[in-house]
Amino acid sequence: MLISRDSAKRYMPITLLSSLISMIIGSTLLLSGVFPPTDQLIKSATTATNQANVHQLATVVELYYSDHDQYPNVKGGKALVDILELEGYLKNRPINPNVFKYEPKDNGQDYILKLK
Repeated sequence: MLISRDSAKRYMPITLLSSLISMIIGSTLLLSGVFPPTDQLIKSATTATNQANVHQLATVVELYYSDHDQYPNVKGGKALVDILELEGYLKNRPINPNVFKYEPKDNGQDYILKLK
């Protein structure tokens, strides 16, 4: 369906009015706190990412164990990520490996891995 120039001119005020109303409603909702703050969204996303990374690291640590008959003998999340990356078990580093707590136990036969 083609719209003639005259009919397009008739609909322009309606389009502008609806855009203006949408902007006013959106601004009101944003200022009234209906939408969650950006900081809260970022924190939630970071927490979810870190929890997923813990599971990924646990899987990689098990692969390391199957190759070496012991878990990595390092302490701390950064040291764990460093050794796993150095030995080729990790291709992509977590953004902040310091959020992980890693500690080998029982002479490398067990470990603790969690978020700090």
